[in-house]
Amino acid sequence: MFKKDLLIDSSGYVLNLLEKILSTNIKVYGIENIPKDNPKIFVANHFTRIEALVVPYCLYDITNKKVGVIADDGLMKSYFGNFLQNIGALSKSHPNRNNIILSDLLTAKKDWLIFPEGRMVKAKDITKEENHYTVKINDNKSRVFTGSAFFALYSEILRQEHINNNIKNKNKFNRKYLINENDTIATNETMIVPINITYSPIRTGENFLQKMTKRLFDNISEKFLEEIEIESNIVLNSKIIIRILKPISLHKMLKNSYGLELNHNTIVEKLRYELTHKFMKKIYENLTIRFEHIFILILYHLKEEKICKLYFKRIIYLVAKRVKEDCTLFEDDIKNDIINLISYEKYPIFDEILKIAIKDKIISQTRNDYIINRDILLNMHTHDTIRLKNILRVVLNEVLIIDKMNEIVKQKVELTHEQIDEELLHILQEKEKNEFESDYYKFSSNSNIKPKDIGTPYLLKDNSSKKCILLIHGFSSAPKEVEELAVYLNNCKFNVYAIRLKGHGTVPEDLKDTSYKDWYNSVSRSVTIASLKYEEIDVVGFSTGGLLALLSSKKYLPKLKSIVCINAALNLNDIRIKTVLPAIDFWNDIVSSFNAHSLKKEYVENKARYPKINYDKFYIKAILQLKELMKVTKQNLEKINRKILIIQAKNDPVVNMSSAYEIHDKIKSKNKKLAIFELDEHVIIKGKNTKIVFEKIEQFLLDK
Repeated sequence: MFKKDLLIDSSGYVLNLLEKILSTNIKVYGIENIPKDNPKIFVANHFTRIEALVVPYCLYDITNKKVGVIADDGLMKSYFGNFLQNIGALSKSHPNRNNIILSDLLTAKKDWLIFPEGRMVKAKDITKEENHYTVKINDNKSRVFTGSAFFALYSEILRQEHINNNIKNKNKFNRKYLINENDTIATNETMIVPINITYSPIRTGENFLQKMTKRLFDNISEKFLEEIEIESNIVLNSKIIIRILKPISLHKMLKNSYGLELNHNTIVEKLRYELTHKFMKKIYENLTIRFEHIFILILYHLKEEKICKLYFKRIIYLVAKRVKEDCTLFEDDIKNDIINLISYEKYPIFDEILKIAIKDKIISQTRNDYIINRDILLNMHTHDTIRLKNILRVVLNEVLIIDKMNEIVKQKVELTHEQIDEELLHILQEKEKNEFESDYYKFSSNSNIKPKDIGTPYLLKDNSSKKCILLIHGFSSAPKEVEELAVYLNNCKFNVYAIRLKGHGTVPEDLKDTSYKDWYNSVSRSVTIASLKYEEIDVVGFSTGGLLALLSSKKYLPKLKSIVCINAALNLNDIRIKTVLPAIDFWNDIVSSFNAHSLKKEYVENKARYPKINYDKFYIKAILQLKELMKVTKQNLEKINRKILIIQAKNDPVVNMSSAYEIHDKIKSKNKKLAIFELDEHVIIKGKNTKIVFEKIEQFLLDK
């Protein structure tokens, strides 16, 4: 068993162990919603035992005020018992529980946390029935308890009675509610503060804490083992999201009752159910939506027993977009750009949840489809086994109560494949257009901003062709850079789509705060757009665009036929990258240590070959992202097996010729060609001597 001094300090609060384990895992939102000077009852949903420790600990850390909790008798007798007693927890069966809580609320000595569900709801099986919520555990249904509403209402009635000098026997009052002669009754009203607790993600599986528990304790019950597996995984692998919601004023509810000849109990009975429904509605509807919610809710609302793999991902994307527009609370796994989910490559979050669904036999798969076993999906098992046997059903239950989410998913799963493609194409094209418009507007007051046509992505059409060539420009450049090549290829009867990498075609400051992942996402979006419109796609990238073209070859897209990389920036000649950049980094570290931030060097000047298109300075942050892209591309060369043409200028002043040979030697493509040209420019797709390069590309693209 853990030693006491590992768990509690002199004031009765968790120190080293709890802080170290949880410091990076807990995210608290809505701190501004905590009333500063009011007695408070915090009310929260209840899924794990650790909530009885973690939430009071976090609230104490925020308010510097102890928060008591009503704990299950079994928990008070466990190895958490000492800690719980030190924070002022009471067991459910404590004989004087009610008066102790009312005393703390009257005097504002201590706030309280209560779980109105009454016990852990492991399955999260909550339903709304008329004007109340019902908890279902195994086959037993029970209404959410109204005790927290009772304490809040009753304490406020007693407070008003005291303030109005309506207490007939003050000595009896003080004895009953443990009011000492030095205590004062707080004048501010009691407030209810709802809290939603969410875990992201919820996972199962053995871990070292579980193994350690088995070694420390003998004869552990199956129920306890289940709880240890779930809760240790949460502590080790999950983000605990504590969302504090706006407080509920009791004064407003009670004002019509003040002064009336009504029995206290009559008032409380009249209002406790209304108040409980009000705060539980807030708790349940303020769930933080996660990727896995969308995944499992789509499976639940599907009318067919199978779904095309490709369209499953597309529906997830469409739902996620609506969630971001219509719902206020969602996790980073939805908030971030999820374009690579639908751009034909592995997507870790999706793959992780899919693995669970397959393991639990909710899903089986053929080459093109997922087959859903609805009976297994809906199997509730038992209260003490569902989290281990069907964790995705728990996730489903959590979101079934959110009406808006269910409306969104129902609407999207009823779309035909054609409607999905049409909507997706519109969304992606609008996103590309709006992204540039937004970036351009953001920096429109900058006197050095490029003319708008420099950075605008464009499509040159040829209606006789079903083939599209994607052109990717270089670092600090813009779509205008590839225009001569675009026009040439369009004259060769190809559709040509010149894309814009995020951060480019505006001002250098725009590029400063973008990452190579943002650039790759721009490519992924363009590949997806092209795949929705054309039967064949080829990706042609220049310089940095060449690296991104190489990375795009990992996409599982039969329509993607070949890659062309031109002077791909794998190894650079620029000595500044090797010497000046580390020196600047070192200098910036020194001045930062002295808080002399004004002396930091943020960028290096760039004497561009085409200053109308390229930026005149490179921010250090952007160069570091280019270096990272070079590194990632090197790591992925051996995975490339598509048809490829590698073009390199022999005397390129920017890109070392070793780049082309390294690419050629390391990739696994059976159909690979290397073309070295006797040219001494880096930008060999503009100006003189472009014809031989363009003709080589044309010949390669036409070669079946």
